[in-house]
Amino acid sequence: MTLQITDVLITYGAQSTVGGLMAVAMGRELGPILVGVVLAGRVGAAITAEIGTMKVTEQIDALRVMAVDPVGYLVVPRVVACMIMVPILAFYGVVIGIAGGYFVATAIKGLAPSTYLDSIQMFSTISDFTLGLLKSSVFGAVIALVGAYKGMETKMGAEAVGFSTTSSVVTSIILVFVLNYFLSTLLY
Repeated sequence: MTLQITDVLITYGAQSTVGGLMAVAMGRELGPILVGVVLAGRVGAAITAEIGTMKVTEQIDALRVMAVDPVGYLVVPRVVACMIMVPILAFYGVVIGIAGGYFVATAIKGLAPSTYLDSIQMFSTISDFTLGLLKSSVFGAVIALVGAYKGMETKMGAEAVGFSTTSSVVTSIILVFVLNYFLSTLLY
């Protein structure tokens, strides 16, 4: 993003906004969205495949026979874990994105380091980052819930596990984008 916008901003004399623009974009949108999409593909698929395989091999039925609630035992821990870990990963994504923007702006585009850093302080607020982390927590819950739901609803057979996994990833990614729109409208 920095590579694309720096020349345009320099043309209009607005090079002093590059860092702030990167920080706001990464904190509000790009960090949570990119991490959500990647984790929907990786973690959502893993949750669905694991629970779907348990369904196919009748392990979930065995839990019910032993009077263990499968939702409380299998789903809730995964949802809580995703709600905690996705914001942490989004935080790292934001930091790495801003640092990458700093490197591109200073080393490749020749922007003064102080200009980049000063614009971050000038144009971004702490709420740009905290609300982005809140969004990513919601994305984490959705990814885990969709993955668990698709896993629990898996039909019998190995082929059904693959179908459920693919369906989970596609549904999670679409929901991340849809929820991002509504959360952005609500929060900002």
